[in-house]
Amino acid sequence: MVATAAAPPSKWYREEARLDAVQCPSCGGPITRSGFGAIEKVVCPYCGSELKPSEHGTLALLQEVRRQQRQSILPLHARCTFEDLPWEIIGIVWREVEADGHVYPWQEFLLYNPYHGYRYLLFFVYDNHFALGRPLDGAPRLDAAFGRRRASWKRARFKHFQTSVARTIYVEGEFPWEVRVGDVSVAHDYVDPPRGLSVEENPGPDGTDQTYTEMQHLDGAEVFAAFGLKGKPPRPQGIGPFRPNPWRRGRGLTWGSFLVLAGLWVLLSIVYAAARDDAVVFDKTNLAFEPFVEEIEIGKPGDTTTVEVEFWATPLSNSWAYADIVLVPHDSDDEAVGLGIEVDEWHGNDGGESWQEGDSRDDVVLGGMKTGTYTLQVTPQAGAGVGTAPPPELRWGIRVKRDVTMARYVLLSFFVILGFPLVLGLLSLVVESQRWKNSDYAPSS
Repeated sequence: MVATAAAPPSKWYREEARLDAVQCPSCGGPITRSGFGAIEKVVCPYCGSELKPSEHGTLALLQEVRRQQRQSILPLHARCTFEDLPWEIIGIVWREVEADGHVYPWQEFLLYNPYHGYRYLLFFVYDNHFALGRPLDGAPRLDAAFGRRRASWKRARFKHFQTSVARTIYVEGEFPWEVRVGDVSVAHDYVDPPRGLSVEENPGPDGTDQTYTEMQHLDGAEVFAAFGLKGKPPRPQGIGPFRPNPWRRGRGLTWGSFLVLAGLWVLLSIVYAAARDDAVVFDKTNLAFEPFVEEIEIGKPGDTTTVEVEFWATPLSNSWAYADIVLVPHDSDDEAVGLGIEVDEWHGNDGGESWQEGDSRDDVVLGGMKTGTYTLQVTPQAGAGVGTAPPPELRWGIRVKRDVTMARYVLLSFFVILGFPLVLGLLSLVVESQRWKNSDYAPSS
C-alpha cells in the first residue's frame, strides 16, 4: 500500500500576494479587491470615482469624481485582530452631524472577514473615542417608558441618547451597499455603557430602510494593539456615549460591603448602648431664677465617663431662658468645665396662619469627663425679649446623667461606613452628567 501525502489545509483567509490589482477606469490608480462577490460599490481611494464590479472582476465606471485623498487615522487594507479573529479594512467613510452650530465628525472603517462578515470600527474625531459595531441578527424592541425612549435587545435595556442627521462627506474602498458623498441618514443612538445600539434610517427606492448595529466601547490602546501600531493613540476628551463609567465598576461589591458593615454597625451600636449605665446623678426642678450651687458626685474617682447636662424652663411663651453652668472638680487640678444652654419658644399668627418655633428643653453631652466630686454652679437668666425681666411664673430645672450614650460616635461611625458608597455614587453622577450633556436630554438641548 502506497502512502499518500495529506493535502495541505486550505487557508480560510486570503493571501494578499495572490490578488491582482485592477486599475481605476477614471484615474488609472491601482485598486486591490478584497470583498469578493458581496461588494456592490467600489470607491477609488485616489480620485473618489464610484465604480461597480463586474462578474469578471473588472470595474465599471458609474460616476467620475476628482477629489483629493484624505488621510484617516487608519489606512485602507490595514489588518487587525478583534474577537480573536483577523479583519481587514476594506472601506472608509467619513460622516458628520451638526448640532447647535458645531460640526461633529467621525470616521467609520468597514472591517471584513470572509467567514464572519463585517464589523464597523468608529473613530470619533471630535473627542478621540473608539467603538466597534456589529450588525444585529434581528431587530431590537423600541418603546417609551416614563417619557424616555428605550431599546431592548437580548434582555439588555438601552436609553435613548440622541437622534441626529448624519451626512457622508468622504468615501473610499469597497462596500456591500450603495454609498456616496452627500448621503444623508437619520441615526437614533441608544446607550447602556459600555455598549450601545444604533438604529439608522436610510431612504431607499421602496421607502425607508432601517439598519441595526450593536456598539461596544474600545480603548484607543486596544485599537492600536489590534492593528499592531506603534506609538500612543490620541488622548480621549470628555466622556463618550459608550465609555464605561469607572466609578460604577465594582458597584455591587461596594454596596454589598456596605450592607455587611451596616449590619455589624447595628449590632455593635446595640451592644454599646446596652453597656451604658445612663445613671442620673443630679435632678432638680421647679427652681426660681436665682443662682444655684450644689455639690454632686459623678461616679467613683479614677475613671472617665460621658456626662449629659439637660436644662429646661417652663412655661415658655414668647420668651427665652439661659443657663450658665460650671462644673468645678474637687479632687484634681483640672480646670473647671463651663457650658451654656439656651431654650426659647416663640409663636404667633402671620396672615391668618399660626406658627411656632423653639423648644423648652436642650442638653449638652460632655465626653472624657473625669469621675469624682464636683461643685455644680448654675446662673440662670430669662426674659420675654432683650433685657426684659423673666415672667414671674417661670421655673427651671436641671438634670445631670453619667455614662450616657455618645450619639455622635454612633452616627459618625455610620457616616464613615456610608461615606464610601456615597462618594462613589457622587463621582458616578458627575461622570454621567458629563456624558449626557452632549445628548438630546442635556439642560441646554
